[in-house]
Amino acid sequence: MRIVVNDIAASSGGVLTVLKDFYGYVKENDKENEWFFLVCDDYIESTENIHVIKLPEIKKSYIKRLIFDFITGRKLIKSLGADRVFSLQNTLIHGVKVPQTVYEHQPLPFQDVKNYSFFKKDERKMAVYQHLIGQTIFLSAKKADKLIVQTEWMRKAINKKCSVSEEKIVKIAPNIENSENLRVDVERKNNLFFYPTSAMPYKNISCIYEACKILQNKNLDFNVKITVPNGNVQRNISYIGQIPREEVFANLCEGTLIFPSYIETFGYPLIEAAQMGAIVLAADCDYAHEVIGDYENTYYFNPFKPEELAALMEKIITGEIQHRDVFKKVDSCENTWEKVVDEIISAKKG
Repeated sequence: MRIVVNDIAASSGGVLTVLKDFYGYVKENDKENEWFFLVCDDYIESTENIHVIKLPEIKKSYIKRLIFDFITGRKLIKSLGADRVFSLQNTLIHGVKVPQTVYEHQPLPFQDVKNYSFFKKDERKMAVYQHLIGQTIFLSAKKADKLIVQTEWMRKAINKKCSVSEEKIVKIAPNIENSENLRVDVERKNNLFFYPTSAMPYKNISCIYEACKILQNKNLDFNVKITVPNGNVQRNISYIGQIPREEVFANLCEGTLIFPSYIETFGYPLIEAAQMGAIVLAADCDYAHEVIGDYENTYYFNPFKPEELAALMEKIITGEIQHRDVFKKVDSCENTWEKVVDEIISAKKG
C-alpha cells in the first residue's frame, strides 16, 4: 500500500516533534508499505520504503498552502499513486479520491475557553488562527474519512462544532513514556515553583505574573522558574530558557508545577509532574482533568483569576498544603503510533 503523509506545515516546536516521532515509528516498524512524506525542509531522510518530498515553497505563505490544499495537492497525490493520505497538520487535501485520515491536534478552534479578538494587537494572530484558519480546519474535519484525536474532550468538541459523528472520530492517546527512572532524590522545596512552557499567549504566563504580585505584597519568600528566555521582570521570577529533559524532571522533583495554560490538546507536563510525585497547580480546564485524573497532589484554579493561583501558592509556601507521597504510575509504554497506522490503513472512503 502507498501512503502519503502530509506535514508541510511542520517546522518547529511540538508539531515538528510529532512529525519526527511518527516518522521514527514508521522507519523502525513498517517495512511492508511504501510511504511518501511531504515536508518543507530536511527534517527526515529517505529510506528504502520511505520517500521524503520537500516542498519549501508551500510553507512560505498561508495562501500557497491553501492553493496546495484546495487545488494543486490532489494532482501530486494522484501522481504518487496513493492508496491512503494521512495529514499530520490538521487539514486535508481536497479533491483526493482515496481515503484520508486527519490527525487533529490543534485545539485552538475547538475550545470555548477564550475568544480571541482581531481588535487587540496582542491577540490578532491567535484570532486569525481561531476564526479564519479554524474554518479550514472545520471543513477538513467534516470532509475527512477518519479523524484521530488525542483526548476525549477533543472528540466531543469536534462532534459539537462540526457535527461529525463520533464513530468517525477515533481517540488514540499520545505516547506516554514511563519516566520513573528520571526521578532524583532531592529535598522538596515548598517555595520553589516551575513552569515548563513556551511564550504562546494561551500558555497564560501573565496569570503567574499577577499571582506573584499578590504574593510579593505579602513579603513571602519564593521563586518561580519559567522556561522562556525573557519576560516581565520581577524579583521572584527566573527566566531559564529551554532546558534539557533531565533538568525538567529534576525541577519537578524539587518543586511545584504551575500549569495555567487554558488551551491544550493533552498537556504533557501534567502527567510528567505526576510521575515525579510533584504538587500540581493546574488550570481548571477539561484537558487537565482528563490527563491528570485522580492524582492526589492536584489543585485546580481558574486560569483567568490569578488570585486563585496566588492563594494556592501561598498555602504551599506556608505549609497549609502538604505534599502527599504519591506518584502516578504509567504501566505501559505502548507505542500508540501502531494504532494510528492501523486506522490509516483501515480507513474507508465516506
